[in-house]
Amino acid sequence: MEFITFSFLQGVVAFFAPCAVALLPGYIISFISREASGSPSQSEKLYRGLKLALLSILGILVIYSIAGVLIVVAGQLLKAYMKWITIGMGSLIIILGILLISGKSIAFSVDMNQRSDRSEIGEAFFFGVAYAIGALGCLFPLFLVVATQALSAPTVWLGSTYILAYFAGISLMMITAILLSSFARDFFMKYLRKLLPHMERITGVVLILAGIYVIYYQMILI
Repeated sequence: MEFITFSFLQGVVAFFAPCAVALLPGYIISFISREASGSPSQSEKLYRGLKLALLSILGILVIYSIAGVLIVVAGQLLKAYMKWITIGMGSLIIILGILLISGKSIAFSVDMNQRSDRSEIGEAFFFGVAYAIGALGCLFPLFLVVATQALSAPTVWLGSTYILAYFAGISLMMITAILLSSFARDFFMKYLRKLLPHMERITGVVLILAGIYVIYYQMILI
């Protein structure tokens, strides 16, 4: 499997990070409750959903950009040891996965229930910010692996595709979630509530597999 595919899949996994996805039902309920009165057309639903999804993605991009810059600065100082750092991060990801499977909660909470006077546009952006902080708070080593691999790529373009693939994964899931909440709200909320109690263990299994792949990928490069 090419690392760009791996990066995309890790972006998808980051969307389902327990610390972040726990924010989703509350926001979706708020999103649904604010839907325009009457019966909006399909095009109106699509426009509103895409608009708010893109604003949320912008919030995610801001936080990940800040994290990326910090990693680049640190990476320049530690460039000679980047492969071993990545292997260490792979090991840490496996440990995080084992903790999640064993029922150990890795908690990071952001209060999304407080009333405010912000417009839904502002709330969509800050929801994205909160979501990104939650995802990084849970699974920072996952992003660090992708970022360090991007730094050690033979070309800037190839390294950039790793980051873009990761961001595409988490962005695609955000767009899908918000559009589903608009067009298939009952179905989406029903299955999201069923999935949430098992999310930590599912994420744990994926993290273990990701950690094994990261270590294997680095070992064959050494």
